Amino acid sequence: MKKILLLLSLFISLCSVAQNVQLKGKLTDSNKKPVESVTVYLSKAKDSTLLQYTTTDIQGLFSMTIKPTTEKSFMTFSLLGYEDKTLKFDTISESKDLGTLIMGESSSEELAELVVVTDAPIRVKQDTLEFNAASFKVRPDANVEALLKELPGVEIDSDKKITVNGQEVNQILVNGKPFFDTNGTIALQNLPAEIIKKIQVSDLKTKSEEFAKRKAASEYASINLTIDEKNNQGLLGKITGGYGTDDRYESSGLLNYFKGNRKISVLASSNNINSTGFSMDEIFDNMGGGRSQFFSFGGRSGGGFGFGNNTGITRTNMIGVNYSDQFFKDLEVNGSYYLNDTRNENNNRSRQVNLLPDGNFITESESSRINDNTNHNANFSFEYKLNPKTKIFVRPTIQQSSNRYDTKASAVSMDEDGTLFNESSEKSHTDVDNFTFKNAIEFNRILGENGKNLSFVLDNENTKTEGIGTTQSETVFYQGTNTDDIRNQQNITRSTSDEYNATLKYTQPILKDLLFDFGYTFNYENQTDVLSTYNFDAGTGGYSDFNGLLSNQTYSEILTSTPFAGINLNNEKIYLNFDSGLNIANFNAHALYLGNDYNVKEKFVSPYIRSSFRYTLEKGKIFSVRYNYNVSNPSAIQILPYERFNDPLNTYIGNSELDQQKAHFISLGFRNYNFQQRTGWSVNLSGNYYDSQIVSSTVFDENRKRTTTYENVADAYSISLFGNWNKSYKINEHTIRYGIGMFGSYGLSKGYTNAELYEAKTFTLTPRFYVNWDYGDLLSIAPSYNMSYNNNNYSNYQIDKTDYVVHTLNLQTTTYWPEKVTWGNDFGYTYNSNIADGFKKDFFLWNTSLAYSFLKDALTAKVKVYDILNQNVGTSRMISPISITDQENTVLKRYVMFSITYKFDKFGTGKDDSRNRGRRYMGPPGGMRNRM
Repeated sequence: MKKILLLLSLFISLCSVAQNVQLKGKLTDSNKKPVESVTVYLSKAKDSTLLQYTTTDIQGLFSMTIKPTTEKSFMTFSLLGYEDKTLKFDTISESKDLGTLIMGESSSEELAELVVVTDAPIRVKQDTLEFNAASFKVRPDANVEALLKELPGVEIDSDKKITVNGQEVNQILVNGKPFFDTNGTIALQNLPAEIIKKIQVSDLKTKSEEFAKRKAASEYASINLTIDEKNNQGLLGKITGGYGTDDRYESSGLLNYFKGNRKISVLASSNNINSTGFSMDEIFDNMGGGRSQFFSFGGRSGGGFGFGNNTGITRTNMIGVNYSDQFFKDLEVNGSYYLNDTRNENNNRSRQVNLLPDGNFITESESSRINDNTNHNANFSFEYKLNPKTKIFVRPTIQQSSNRYDTKASAVSMDEDGTLFNESSEKSHTDVDNFTFKNAIEFNRILGENGKNLSFVLDNENTKTEGIGTTQSETVFYQGTNTDDIRNQQNITRSTSDEYNATLKYTQPILKDLLFDFGYTFNYENQTDVLSTYNFDAGTGGYSDFNGLLSNQTYSEILTSTPFAGINLNNEKIYLNFDSGLNIANFNAHALYLGNDYNVKEKFVSPYIRSSFRYTLEKGKIFSVRYNYNVSNPSAIQILPYERFNDPLNTYIGNSELDQQKAHFISLGFRNYNFQQRTGWSVNLSGNYYDSQIVSSTVFDENRKRTTTYENVADAYSISLFGNWNKSYKINEHTIRYGIGMFGSYGLSKGYTNAELYEAKTFTLTPRFYVNWDYGDLLSIAPSYNMSYNNNNYSNYQIDKTDYVVHTLNLQTTTYWPEKVTWGNDFGYTYNSNIADGFKKDFFLWNTSLAYSFLKDALTAKVKVYDILNQNVGTSRMISPISITDQENTVLKRYVMFSITYKFDKFGTGKDDSRNRGRRYMGPPGGMRNRM
């Protein structure tokens, strides 16, 4: 019955399209030249409710389709630099061609003094696209993420990756400052949409580019959320607590205080349901952390401050504080501190097929691990404007972590007939402490008009790591004459890493839009690694017997000089930046082992090239090209020629003849978005070609014990192609957004196994389709489908190819009826065609949440069920050029959670404004106005 009602509603909505009418016309200036990017919007006269909007194209043309109306309405035309123009309609019952309309230009004196306060939904300001938040309808108590999803051209995928008109966003600010972190996850999920005034989208710029007013070299975008002035003085908060079956629990809280330039935020969270970041999702709160990593399509993680651990079950306690202020006119500060305390427990079972030229062998293993981690992270930034032409930016970061690992593991290796090669077991305990200090100091001085500039950047990163661990292991060999390896040892490690990077750059204008850059970069790296191993001495009852064979000291020092010169062309249509020079690296590595000194000194000289080109065909259509020549040095372990026996099943030895890794990188992209049609597409082709690549070279003995060294290979490559298309439109009060995306890659990998050069050609194809349908304010349906096809072709192996397909189907639904009741469902099905026997190939995951709001929506009670069908599994497959690995990890299983959330906000007068939470839900307030 429900399906019939939904289909009937959709049919009625679609039928009503035939009754719609079209308004169109053309805008020119007083010289009859077309005016592009004018915002055209239609509003009700009585309350300024937005009915429809669009923008003019390069020919000044616009059109909009609306439902006929008998109410009085206004059509407004708005563009910075021109006087607003307004047309009045008593009724709109039929299509109209408004002909050619003339936009009057504002005088330069008016532009200098005019402060524009307008309800235009979209405004283009030079290189910034600005949205008026009040023009976009969202539900009461919606967060900023829900608001962004309503903006034309904005897409947020399941991994929380945001794109605007095909351009990926990797920075989100609030009032120009980071809100805990520049990835913006906390701001998107926890700030209410109603306090936001403007959403500004621009190209991501460095501090130097911002201050010198140069175009961005980055291909990424930045979003700045500005808070409405009346809401920029007050307090808002949100607290959630819940408890469920199997002793599952969650709690989180966020408190924000705003007063002008001062912003103080405090957050805290505690749970044992795998949410390692900070999340207060509107529907599921922290439940998103429980989805297993059966297969990943990449993209940005939705977690705020996680540890990259996607296996096992994690208990997390965390607290954080963020502070930003402007102490006086020219000094801006921002700081944050986080404390994370986690415990991760995981059991792993894996089966790995190791690919060899003369026959494969299989390694089956099991392990259990407990990892306790305590992490402190403090970030600060200071911006000081010494005078109108000089600015200093300082960004120090301090990180301190303590890790404790307890592991039990066993493994057995055999051929495909079951003949044993080796068997091993291990029990270990390790404590590791790490301290890191990073800092960036940037000095910028404007020396004249038209872009003359001097900048100096100094970066440093200093890390110290100390660890102590005990290992009891036994490795048994069944073939040949190798003796069994029995160990009861203590390992003490100490390593330091210091890196300093300084860049001085001078920019000289040649013509109005043409600049020359001259610069010099100096980089210094120093690294030490000391390993001391002690055998257990039964006589003393302690680890006092020094083992020189398993102890070593390694040092490396690299000094790199890079003089460079470049050209920068920057006008309305073209952005070109090309820097070239030389990388001169003096490499020195040294080791002390068994009383012997090992030294390698090299001087590497390679070209330095960084280039990017963008051409704007017209608004929304951009073609881009990037080319870099990338060089990286070998590590001391890879280049120092002495044997390391620390792993009973793998002996490592460096290669003193190693060269640098050198690769060409090129990227071609095109993106196009049409505001009038609310449709866009983008495509990007990129690739790497290696002149020299550092790869492993492994030889196996009769027990399949490895000896690994390193070699350079040439002519390996990888190519990837990404494209997407999306469209959105309204059918009366209903919104439909849909799109398709595709990622494909092809590459050639090389390496050595048993002294033979192998080649592996890998092809992957990952198409995606999605639909989001909002049926008014009652129902939201979002189905999506992903498929990933992987094919590998091998040479010099007994197998010639492998392939598999993963299908992933998701359906998310949310209903907001009856009033004050919210019901959300997240249903997923995943199937992997080529998981090994003994591992589950598919599973269903269905989460649901039912919420009821009361006390003027200040309180929300929820009941949530994770994995209703109790089918969640942790199986996965990974294919590399040398192995095929199937594994199963511990996953979160079904639980029921009861929770309650309390929200409050006090702005301006200090009185509780919770009664006004639905303001934008009723339509945008205010009228069309300009104020002097």
